[in-house]
Amino acid sequence: SRGLAATGAGTVDCSCHNMKCPCSVGDLQKGERYINMDYLFFSTLQHSKDVVTLNVSYDIACQWSKNIWDHMTTYPHQMHVTCGTKEFIFLVPKFHLPAHIAFCQVMYSHSLIKGMGCTDGEAPEHGWANINPVATSTCKMGPGSHCDTLDDHFGDFNWKKVTNFHE
Repeated sequence: SRGLAATGAGTVDCSCHNMKCPCSVGDLQKGERYINMDYLFFSTLQHSKDVVTLNVSYDIACQWSKNIWDHMTTYPHQMHVTCGTKEFIFLVPKFHLPAHIAFCQVMYSHSLIKGMGCTDGEAPEHGWANINPVATSTCKMGPGSHCDTLDDHFGDFNWKKVTNFHE
């Protein structure tokens, strides 16, 4: 990782459809820092203006959600969300939940949210198996090629999902 501009990628996905959202993929530097994920989250929200309830599933939602609205104030006004117009429910994905304390296991459980069905909240994790082989190529690319390659692969992933939907 020494000398690399990016050491990983963060994504925002639709857990219901297991698809990458618009403006939802970004580089990470030396781990998954709040600032990177905050930016991806607020960027993605710009494309979900009609959505009234958002169930936000993140491995560390119990910690990340505490200051998310304070963090929002550091971003340009266009990225701000009026909290009163949407309902945000922060959750921890089912696979990650057992590693949390009992309080988090109750307060951030998908199983206890009305209308969630059997959603596990692990959609971002499902896509890594498809993209990991690309990572060995993109880490040595310049910024433009790196972004274009990831965009092509995630776009292809979404396209395959859409074309396999049944009416």
